[in-house]
Amino acid sequence: MEKKFYCFNCNKDVEPICKLQTNSYTVHKQKVKVKENVFTCPFCNNELLDENLNNSLYEIYNAYLQLYDLSFSKLKEIRESYNLSQELFAKSLGWSKRTIVRYENADSLPQNQYLQIYKKIKNNKNEFVNILKSNRKSLGDELYFKIFNLVNAELDLKTINVFLYVLKNNFLTKTQIMKNLFSIDFLSYKKYFKPITCFKYAHGTYGPIFDNKDAILNLLVKQNYLEMVNDEEDNILFKPTNEPDLFLFNKQEIEIMDNVLSKLKGKSSKKLTDWSHKFKGWIETNDGELINYSYSKDFDLQKNW
Repeated sequence: MEKKFYCFNCNKDVEPICKLQTNSYTVHKQKVKVKENVFTCPFCNNELLDENLNNSLYEIYNAYLQLYDLSFSKLKEIRESYNLSQELFAKSLGWSKRTIVRYENADSLPQNQYLQIYKKIKNNKNEFVNILKSNRKSLGDELYFKIFNLVNAELDLKTINVFLYVLKNNFLTKTQIMKNLFSIDFLSYKKYFKPITCFKYAHGTYGPIFDNKDAILNLLVKQNYLEMVNDEEDNILFKPTNEPDLFLFNKQEIEIMDNVLSKLKGKSSKKLTDWSHKFKGWIETNDGELINYSYSKDFDLQKNW
């Protein structure tokens, strides 16, 4: 027996006529269309009130989210893709935990500015890390590094092994590491149109640097890929705790790394910094600005010493 609906017009319970209908609604000034069941009275044709109103609202709001290529389920998936709890995800973005809970439970529809952030960070870790970085001061270093470690739990294995290869029998300071990796990636891009690591480089005070260098080095130390030691002048050096996995690299990549290591080996941080300041890509960018790999055509390992 079909469920009966009460018809206020006929003043009695009736077995409704059900039909699938596409209806249009306006949500935050935008039109959305939803296919939904509409129930009418078989006697007077009056539309009957559906008790499942909450389900209808869910579908309407979900249709609105789809305008941003999102859905209530995707909001949760985005957070989980960063290996973060609701509380840590909220802190990363500068939001409240209650906000995240309401969104993921479909108790509230995100405003446009929040949807734009979800859209930016979906499948784009760099955007998320940039937001996290902007909130570092309010988070404090301990919480910032904790979140960064969770987000980057799967730091590209090949990139990790570039660190291990560069530092094997060649313990270096942070600045020296930056110059070696920058040289490897720009030389590789110049010759083969792709870097070896997953990094992008920006204009730093002491030359090109990869983003979040401190957090990444801290992560590699915590995950026991690197350890820190002091030299005779009490400078902090990084040394590998594991042998590099050479099977991750092809012959050309090994040659690139060996070429750079041979040229930069034994050069002080100051000498490497002065050399990198003559690179056109560094000269023509502002502090913090990304150095496009198109500048690789101007990179020359042998010049400007």
